[in-house]
Amino acid sequence: MNALVYVLALLFILPFLAWYIVYIITVKRTKRKGKAMRLAADVSAILFIGSVHILAHSIWGGSFFWVILIIILLIAAAFTYLHYQSEEAVDVKKLLKGIWRFTFFVFMMLYFLLLLYGLISYLLSSFLG
Repeated sequence: MNALVYVLALLFILPFLAWYIVYIITVKRTKRKGKAMRLAADVSAILFIGSVHILAHSIWGGSFFWVILIIILLIAAAFTYLHYQSEEAVDVKKLLKGIWRFTFFVFMMLYFLLLLYGLISYLLSSFLG
């Protein structure tokens, strides 16, 4: 049981590692890089979301669950509006895939920005503080 907890903790700390593992396994099995990219993004999106929450909590303290939920809901609302404007008939499956993959992209960027911010903040406080 402890091993599972350690593996999950590692994947939340390094979600890019989970993305890469899923990508490599899928490429080996299917020989299709595009499908592997999409599946890896779909699987690791939740890890990036959790990692952003953990990093924000580590940097500023407090819970950022509601902020993350609002970001996801705003992405969903924007995608729904744009999807409706372009097609007038909402294809729910296509819409949900778009929302989820864009959420992956947003939280992957936030993860790297928070990681960089946290690292710079730590280094500056160590050397100047």
